[in-house]
Amino acid sequence: MTKKKFFPILLIGLFFAIFLNSCQFLQIPQSLEENFSLDSKSRTNTPANPDTQSLSITSSNWSETPCAYTWASQSLPEESQQMDQLLKQAGFENVRVVAEAFGENCINAEGQNVRFAVMQTDVRLFVTVGSLSNPAELGELAASLLNTIFQIPATALPGTQPGYVGIQFTGSQQEVLNLWFKRDWAERLLQSGIRGEELLRELQRK
Repeated sequence: MTKKKFFPILLIGLFFAIFLNSCQFLQIPQSLEENFSLDSKSRTNTPANPDTQSLSITSSNWSETPCAYTWASQSLPEESQQMDQLLKQAGFENVRVVAEAFGENCINAEGQNVRFAVMQTDVRLFVTVGSLSNPAELGELAASLLNTIFQIPATALPGTQPGYVGIQFTGSQQEVLNLWFKRDWAERLLQSGIRGEELLRELQRK
């Protein structure tokens, strides 16, 4: 074979080889794109973290059992008895005391009370007196009653808030004076030394 015929054949062979390599190179990105697409689909269908799946199930279960909250009170017989003993020891005979837990009932869709969440303890005092015509005497009586039941600190009672105190004075003619105030407010008044008619007036504001 002469050199003149050899070189054209060589050039044709090199051109053909380059063409094949370029075709193979163009197919590589396509195959990589297909693999990435398949891998993305598999990640979408399979949870990466098992905890995520369990959390979604838990949330679904909670949503299937909705809960409505309503204000409610529950009696506290043990705390009522403790305060009653303190009052009797202090010489109070015509006084009835009732301690109640105030909070929220959790009602499910079937109308059942699932649980009761206590917010605070409220105390009510029912006091029989001869007359309501002397504010100074009523104020002194209120101070003595409060100092007695406050021997049980608010932190020792159910709930995270101090709660309210109610005093109902009932006279001999069935006249009634109702007081309703925050416990921490009354404690501050007593600590400041306020007594008598001034104390009664302050308690009537709350």
